Amino acid sequence: MIALLLAATVAQPATAKAPASPAAPALPDRFDDFGPAVQALTLPSGRVVHFSDTGDLGGRSVLFIGGTGTSARASGMTDFLKSLRVALKLRFITVERNGFGDTAYQPGWTYGDYAGEVRAVLDHLGVRRFAGVAISGGGPYMAAVAGALPDRVISLHMLATAATNPHGKQCGVPLAALAQSLTNQVQNPQAWWGFPATSPTHGIPGFADRAFEEGARTFFIRGQMGDPLPEAAEMQRYCGPAPDVSAVKAPVHIFQGGADPLVTLDQAEYWHSHFPNVVAFRVYPGEAHDVQYRHWDQVLIELAGISGKTVVCQGGHSTALPDSAAKVALAKGASLGLCAWTAKP
Repeated sequence: MIALLLAATVAQPATAKAPASPAAPALPDRFDDFGPAVQALTLPSGRVVHFSDTGDLGGRSVLFIGGTGTSARASGMTDFLKSLRVALKLRFITVERNGFGDTAYQPGWTYGDYAGEVRAVLDHLGVRRFAGVAISGGGPYMAAVAGALPDRVISLHMLATAATNPHGKQCGVPLAALAQSLTNQVQNPQAWWGFPATSPTHGIPGFADRAFEEGARTFFIRGQMGDPLPEAAEMQRYCGPAPDVSAVKAPVHIFQGGADPLVTLDQAEYWHSHFPNVVAFRVYPGEAHDVQYRHWDQVLIELAGISGKTVVCQGGHSTALPDSAAKVALAKGASLGLCAWTAKP
């Protein structure tokens, strides 16, 4: 018996089969991108303008203007719906503003200068007509571009956009003093982009980190070390005068949070009363200064020229219903926007 046990102990185990080799995946022929590269265009004056260009070159061109203190890569903050943008064949072009990101600061620079720089970039890219979408402090700049190029505008989409205000608390303050007061905020991108805990943006994976990176790029990328002067100059530009939009006949869509503490309802009403052809004026009760992201799905379909439809989540599925049907669905418990907004993390 002992001999049998010893024999069993030293017996060689049966040879195990080697695991099957996994099938090779389909290999790509191109690199994935890290988002749009920032390009440079030297104007006849010698000034260097920076811009980004991303999306389907054969699709609809969209001029994207980010809020105050944003760079040429600001459109990347909307890439949580990149797949929808790609499906709609939208091409996004962003022209950087004075002193932000890669673009040098030029004293005395105006809304008119920006409109001229946008024209130069669009001409350089061979873009004749475009839709425009502006966020927050980008509003007056979009107004300036549209006012200067009214025949080239397909549609405008103004998202919680500031209007000029000659009575703002920054108006009349010496530029250096205003810059000093902004130093701590500009030099801390996490404070600059700090959405409150109640913001729906916290439900977007990685959104906060992408926003912080945008702030770092805007204020530090070329070694300007958080210089607050460009932001102070932009704040005083909002003192006016406002760009003239009376010649803009393209349809205008306005989005506004009813409880926005930063860009208040009266500023949305300013644009409503000054653009000749406002076709949609959406005020979302109880929403704050993040409607531009919370309703980006709706913005995208309208940028693509899809009208008369509302994006809703109904029965666990995202869909764009005719406006009248959407009202019925919402009354029965559907929610605005894609189902991703109501999904549990």
